Amino acid sequence: MNSTTKSLIKILIVLLIAGSMLFIPFESLGVAINPVQSRVIALFVFAALMWILEPIPIWTTSVVVITISLLAMSNQSLTFLKVDRYDKAAVCSLIDDVCADSVSPEATAKLKDDMGEVLKKKTNLSAADFRSTLSDKLMPLSETAAAKLYAPEMKERLNSLKFINVMQQKSTMATFADPIIILFLGGFFLAAAATKYGLDLNLARVLLKPFGTNPKFVMLGLMVVTALFSMFMSNTATAAMMLAILGPVLKLFSPEDRGRAAFALCIPVAANIGGIGTPIGTPPNAIALKAMQDMGLSISFGKWMLFGIPFVVLMLLVGWALLCVMFPIKQKELKLAVGGEFRKDAKAIVVYITFAVTILLWVLGKDVHGLDSNTIAIIPICVFAVTSVITKEDLKAMSWDVLWLVAGGFALGVALQETSLAKDMINAIPFATWNPVMLMVGAGCICLFMATFMSHTATASLLMPILAGVAGAMVTAGAMDNAGAIGLLCSIAFASSLGMALPISTPPNALAYATGLVESKGMAISGTVLCLLGLVLTFVMMTVLGAIGFFG
Repeated sequence: MNSTTKSLIKILIVLLIAGSMLFIPFESLGVAINPVQSRVIALFVFAALMWILEPIPIWTTSVVVITISLLAMSNQSLTFLKVDRYDKAAVCSLIDDVCADSVSPEATAKLKDDMGEVLKKKTNLSAADFRSTLSDKLMPLSETAAAKLYAPEMKERLNSLKFINVMQQKSTMATFADPIIILFLGGFFLAAAATKYGLDLNLARVLLKPFGTNPKFVMLGLMVVTALFSMFMSNTATAAMMLAILGPVLKLFSPEDRGRAAFALCIPVAANIGGIGTPIGTPPNAIALKAMQDMGLSISFGKWMLFGIPFVVLMLLVGWALLCVMFPIKQKELKLAVGGEFRKDAKAIVVYITFAVTILLWVLGKDVHGLDSNTIAIIPICVFAVTSVITKEDLKAMSWDVLWLVAGGFALGVALQETSLAKDMINAIPFATWNPVMLMVGAGCICLFMATFMSHTATASLLMPILAGVAGAMVTAGAMDNAGAIGLLCSIAFASSLGMALPISTPPNALAYATGLVESKGMAISGTVLCLLGLVLTFVMMTVLGAIGFFG
């Protein structure tokens, strides 16, 4: 059986499985799913299987995801695939009842038309949003009619309205120019310039010298350095920087040595794990701290590091051992033979200064200078373009397919959020009825699954407020103490950062995939093992810390 036939069989299997999602009777299972959300579920399954089985290039799957999103789930989708986003008769009846006796028939008719346009254009529209918009339009016409909207019977009717949210065309198209895409591009420019002017070779020699020449310990050293950087700066920026200096090391391996894949994978593994170590290492940590503060709870920077750093160290060792086993290293010695010193011509100096300034700005962080990591990434792009450090030929050699890959992952996240599927599915889960241990384990598993396919920050932003509310209610009812609430929110933050099984799971994973040395299958296996081990370690650690009174 040739490769083309195998690919066609894989695609057929994926289409059959994904297509079957459209016919699952979710309502009989107790979950209300509208037609658009059903399509998103099918797309979700399609994308996951295509990314794992890889019957076509992985970036091509991302293009297909974006195309299907636009054609079948957006506000500009094909005519025969469009759905009525609201019950027109119910909305018109409600407006008639509110406007009766105080608004003229002409004004009422115009109001119906106006609200119809609002309902067509707005996404993520809730009953509260609808009431607020209708109230604003009613106020100039009749304060009496506006007041009726807040009567108990009207609230009940409003809450019974079912609005179908669709993706916005602009949101989907914007995934191609998401700020993270610019961060990737900045990393590509830094890597290309560093290679072109020998900076990567010299930096690799300096950073790896303390770890000797044994390949396994050199890899461990790379992971330690990467994790340290990612504790205080963007995980993506860290991965971009470290992968930029990894090139000379990878060239020392023979083409058939699987150790090259281990070295390429060790960077995203360390970057993803390292961010867990400090409150500022990754956005989910900050979101968890904010949720705790809103509940009147808090963890100091130092206390977070007291359990965060040991977790990172242990996970780094596990990750290192796993990569050594999965990708045996044949190379016996890694010795960088660097001829000459740092170049001193004008363009080389521009590269050195720009590289140093970019890294310094990333390390100092937004609180010091006001620029986020994505904005900082535009600096090397601009400087290298203006000074011709990077030329048209250099641009052609960059991994543009990776940007398409990442955009497809973002589009899937947009589909989950803008159609309200993620929110509705989470709200359908009766977290409040679970006991504390079941709540931590169940919520952590759900969070890990979501973080594998969605932005880690978006996952934490979605789950944290819900679980904080549940934890607060359980604390008030005496079903959970403050330590349990802190442990729950910390475990969600950790689980959000552990989703790293696919190239689209995190930007560092996508950057590693761009090296061409990592197969999605290998990343899926190693990432899944680390995800699950990390989750188990998180549950055990939070349970033990709560039991010994660490959280106070």
